Amino acid sequence: MSKKNLIKSSIIILFLFSFCGCAANSGQRQYFSAPSVIPGTSRQMKTAGFWIAKHPYPDKIILGREGIDNFNKHVQSELRLIVDVRKVGPLFSGKELFATLKSPIASLKKRVLFEVNGDIVADSFYRAQEKQIDLEAIPEDIKVTYGFITHYADQRVFPTEEPLFAKPGDIDFDELQNSSLDVGTPVAVLHRSIDGKWIYVVGPTSSGWVKAEEVAVCPYEELMDLMNKREFAVIISPKADIFLNEGLTQYYDYAKMGSVFPLEEKPAVSGVTHVIIPQRLENGKLLSKIGYISQKDINIGNLIYTPRTIIEQAFKMLNSPYGWGGMYGEQDCSNFLQEVFATVGIILPRNSSAQAKVGVCLARFNDTSPDSRKPGVLKSKGIGGVTLLQMKGHIMLFLGMFDDKPYAIHASWAYREPGQGEDKVRVMNRVVVTDLFLGEGSKKGSLLDRVVAICNLEGENEDRASSGEDFQDQK
Repeated sequence: MSKKNLIKSSIIILFLFSFCGCAANSGQRQYFSAPSVIPGTSRQMKTAGFWIAKHPYPDKIILGREGIDNFNKHVQSELRLIVDVRKVGPLFSGKELFATLKSPIASLKKRVLFEVNGDIVADSFYRAQEKQIDLEAIPEDIKVTYGFITHYADQRVFPTEEPLFAKPGDIDFDELQNSSLDVGTPVAVLHRSIDGKWIYVVGPTSSGWVKAEEVAVCPYEELMDLMNKREFAVIISPKADIFLNEGLTQYYDYAKMGSVFPLEEKPAVSGVTHVIIPQRLENGKLLSKIGYISQKDINIGNLIYTPRTIIEQAFKMLNSPYGWGGMYGEQDCSNFLQEVFATVGIILPRNSSAQAKVGVCLARFNDTSPDSRKPGVLKSKGIGGVTLLQMKGHIMLFLGMFDDKPYAIHASWAYREPGQGEDKVRVMNRVVVTDLFLGEGSKKGSLLDRVVAICNLEGENEDRASSGEDFQDQK
């Protein structure tokens, strides 16, 4: 199915959802709309100020520049959950890449997955993908090339745009969507599909297939020069438009929160900041161009890591649509946290389970059954804007306590409420504020019941009273 027809089919299915509340496949689970104000919340709770006012130290610096650098190095070098693209080459093991590319073929074939039309995926699909991946062309030692993402790019498990679903009509959850990469993301290129239209890249937090037309390659020295520029701009809006002229009329693309661009030395005028953006020449090579971004959308350097900063950045995303793995240019639960914390310079891993392994672990729980210790841990050690709450397959940012209830902000697709026989699934499909008792009484239990890890994004030996003078001024 073409991308145009897929989008058309998706719109039709969503249209039916909105009016009848039924799943696309007759006899499957019914879905219901969630109210605008989620149960357990009030209109005031939907602002950053509400939670900042209740925070015991909203402006305390959690980590200074050195502390954040050490945090990222620990996650990269010791935990091996993120990657410094500059250190991927110059050679990469062909045997390792072969195993990496072969693995999803075997694992997905064991599952019953569905195509857009509702048919079960046939073995011929996997054979076609294996041919496209061209495993036999992988050398013993791969000479790594480098580049930058030139436009927002979906990062795929296989080199194809065709989606696969765990359930018929489950259009919001494409099992082949691995992640997404923003304009300006540095990548290491390891392999090409047999038709040359897709390339396999390693990014800072994920690896996968992207369209070749969305990558501009460059020599290692040029990548180093751009990545090592001292002056840089950080996107602090949910989506910042990039233009090719100072008058902001020639549109190029948008960048999501937390994206970083080297600053062009030319001074900004009329509320516009000049940055360096990557463009792709016809031969696939990199051309560095000047891009123009409104000053309201950027900060020069990282923001200061305080609870206020994180809460304010998180609430800029409130009601932003949910997007599994960055589908449709949006964000899922872990993408949401990546974008928010990237504004202060913290690089989080891609997946929720990996994100719960960084920072300081306050508590872990063996299963998803209720545990009386959880409220106590949050009351005594939880820090609004600093504490992450992991569930199986989901992660949330703790905001604080109100009326003795814990609250969080998170990108969520749906929640459950008890019904007659079956739970009702209420679709939110956006970034929301909820209390952790949401879902109480359902077969899966409340959010709090399902929390399996509580961790703080701080360094164990960091002096949180550091001045933060290494940071640029906040806007």
